[in-house]
Amino acid sequence: MINSTSYRDATTPKPAHTPGGYPTDNTVILPSNLKSRGLWLVGHVVVGLLMVLAVLTPMGYNLPVYPVEFSTPISVWWNVDPKVKGSGNPEMVVPTYFFLGSVVPVTIGAVLLAYIRVKSAVFVPPFSALLHRKPKVFKHLVSYGELLFLLLLVVGNVIVFSYQYKKRSKPTDNATTQIRVIGTSLGFSGLYNMVFLALPASRHSFWMEWLNIPYANGVKYHRWLGVATIVSFVVHTGFYVVFYARTDNLLKMLPCFDCDVAVGGKTNWENFFGWLSMICMMVMGATSLPYIRRHYYSVFYATHFLFIPATLFAILHWGNMFFFLFTSMVLYMVNRVLSTASITTPVALKRAAVLSSEVVEITFECVTGYSPGDAVWIKVPALSKTQWHPFSVASTPLETPGLLTIYVKSLGKWSAGLHHYIRECHEKNVQPIIYMDGGYTATSPISAAHSDVVFVGGGIGITPLMGQLVHVLRSHPSQNVWLVWNVRRKDMFVHFQSWLRHIQNVGGDRLRIRLQVTQEEVTEFGVANTDDIQSGQEFTGQQSLPRCFEGHGPNSAVEFRPYAHVSTIKRMVMLTVGFGFSCALVAIATYANRLTTATSAQWILLRVVQFCAVVVGCYLALLVTKFPKTLVPASDDVIDHHDKAAMSSDDVAKHFEVQSGRADLSEIFQTVESGAQGSVAVYVCGPKSLIRSVDENAHGKFQVHHEDFEM
Repeated sequence: MINSTSYRDATTPKPAHTPGGYPTDNTVILPSNLKSRGLWLVGHVVVGLLMVLAVLTPMGYNLPVYPVEFSTPISVWWNVDPKVKGSGNPEMVVPTYFFLGSVVPVTIGAVLLAYIRVKSAVFVPPFSALLHRKPKVFKHLVSYGELLFLLLLVVGNVIVFSYQYKKRSKPTDNATTQIRVIGTSLGFSGLYNMVFLALPASRHSFWMEWLNIPYANGVKYHRWLGVATIVSFVVHTGFYVVFYARTDNLLKMLPCFDCDVAVGGKTNWENFFGWLSMICMMVMGATSLPYIRRHYYSVFYATHFLFIPATLFAILHWGNMFFFLFTSMVLYMVNRVLSTASITTPVALKRAAVLSSEVVEITFECVTGYSPGDAVWIKVPALSKTQWHPFSVASTPLETPGLLTIYVKSLGKWSAGLHHYIRECHEKNVQPIIYMDGGYTATSPISAAHSDVVFVGGGIGITPLMGQLVHVLRSHPSQNVWLVWNVRRKDMFVHFQSWLRHIQNVGGDRLRIRLQVTQEEVTEFGVANTDDIQSGQEFTGQQSLPRCFEGHGPNSAVEFRPYAHVSTIKRMVMLTVGFGFSCALVAIATYANRLTTATSAQWILLRVVQFCAVVVGCYLALLVTKFPKTLVPASDDVIDHHDKAAMSSDDVAKHFEVQSGRADLSEIFQTVESGAQGSVAVYVCGPKSLIRSVDENAHGKFQVHHEDFEM
């Protein structure tokens, strides 16, 4: 256990200066007056329209409107005369269409939203609460927002497939031809899904911020898109196998080495590249299954790098696919560059402590803001040089400016290794070497319009709610707050007793706490399986942490610095530069080049060059993300998070009136509803059974939000 001390005093901010969230960068939140609210709403609509245009552009290529309204006028711009073979620059028609329909609106939308974030307060969209609700008719398994996403996904696939089929199908076609037409149409459906595949799983995602979708939910959508993409391409391949089998041309699906790659052998190689792309995708899909992802994370992580050859082989399969994927590729690569710019050095720690044999507390120094409940990813090279693991932020910058805290529970090999690594560093009096990657789309800010806010946690699932609860107590003094926390064993409350006592002091009469133990409590505390730390003995791990640790060999010093996001201005410059360089390099490779000739044997080289141009163009954006050599935290106050006098297990149970069994959520919600003067926000994080129970009992004035951290 940890000896605890009281928190330092914190001034409760006025509601007008706290519009429910905290900036995730260096911006300043302005008062939510009528002018700023109007600016945000107008900007939000404009950004939405630009995003709709970007989404419709790849779909429009498949519709009858494309050749009439887009292809023909663009051909005129490039002096292409359909009656004169080889006239003008026809190779630039498709790139121009996607540049105007995707690149331009995405760039403008990103810059505009960033400007709005700096100049105006962030508000929760009026439809956000509805999108988070889970209808009873579907047994509370999916929300309206998820249903809307699935609907758009299905409708988009149906539209693309149907128009591609109508364009190619003729009444006189035989069964074999129909099989080929269906296969081609399915290929375009898979491409439509692939265009958006990586976007929900990207950090610094302005489109996710615009949609008010937390990063954890975005990962869920990424998985759904992945399934749709792989299924479409697998069935697409199956239809073509049947087609070539019926025409006795199965060898067309294999590469040829004694043929003319420019003419007769081009189909063979394009089909072969299609096979390679599909195989890469199937391997990624298989290793993304929940069991493998949880128990063999290193396998899941390593195989996900197959997205690089999968994309390249897909482009080699069909050249125009590059222009479909160009915008998504640049957005994803720029976000990867942002991560690279943020994780060049280990993060300076204020505190690293083992609370028990299962829970580790780590407090990082940071110079940029964050929101309570945000997701951060950490890497510990001593445990793995490649693995990054996500965790929820359990602190709030209102109380600990310049500091960010996470809790890690031993649930597997890596997290157990982290526990022993922290203990070893404590014994050697050296700072643990930990890298952190943050800045992901924040969780939805808690609106001050609710009269009550209920936090329901299960086990270590309380951590995403901890910072949010304290944030509400500090920033929304008129709201009543309820905490319902179920744990298996009573010792969990002992480890977090300082936090419980703190929120009790801050919340006063407007905070109600219900703590429940669902299994027989365990009375043995402390770090298990150690030689020098006995059960119940205190272990703080709170020594003076050095700024420099000689840990990578002789004369090799590791410099630590507080974590810092890339600023909003630099993010927008990076995005603009990334698109600018990539577009320029692609244009140079494509325009009036002999490699663009349809009969050229170097078509493979052209497509590889186009692919590499995106990568090179985006990494040139790194030039604008250099950090200063020395950074200092936003606050240099030394803050001890723990009480001076720790209570025993029995004292904790008595003080907080801990009860046995699961909380009766039906009774609790009835009590909350009877006293609530307005709407009630419910934030839940924990096992699926707990989430399902909340969904079944929270109706009427309750607005349920799920802090889903199942990555």
